[in-house]
Amino acid sequence: MTVCQSAATAVASVGLALALATAGSPAAAQGDIIGQAEFRRQCAVCHGMDGMGQGPLAALLSVDPGDLTQLAIQNKGRFPTERIYRTIDGRYEVQAHGTRVMPVWGDRYRKEAENIEGLEGVPKVRERIVAGRILELVFYLQSIQVDE
Repeated sequence: MTVCQSAATAVASVGLALALATAGSPAAAQGDIIGQAEFRRQCAVCHGMDGMGQGPLAALLSVDPGDLTQLAIQNKGRFPTERIYRTIDGRYEVQAHGTRVMPVWGDRYRKEAENIEGLEGVPKVRERIVAGRILELVFYLQSIQVDE
């Protein structure tokens, strides 16, 4: 690994660590804004702008997209961070969907990251970019959870 690749990997690692460390802080609120924008662009068409499952395409789906504001309630009061991350990424099969209806966002994000100039030959950095985008969505979903 070259010095440039090592530096890029270190920068991406620090960024990811900061994102995880600041999940409950004012800095996370900025992440929520980024996550909210990503949600509105990619998810709201099925899940609705409020995440309650009433997006414009919801009626056309063979499976109800579900109320994403109830995830913590459905998990005994704890937000299921890892399961939600894996669901968005596509490695976790969504049982309620049967065959996967929800797009595999991890694959889409990876393809977009592959087109970033200067990151050719630096797959770890590209994967960290993908992880950051998914985490932005996860943090946003955590922020819209309702109380019982």
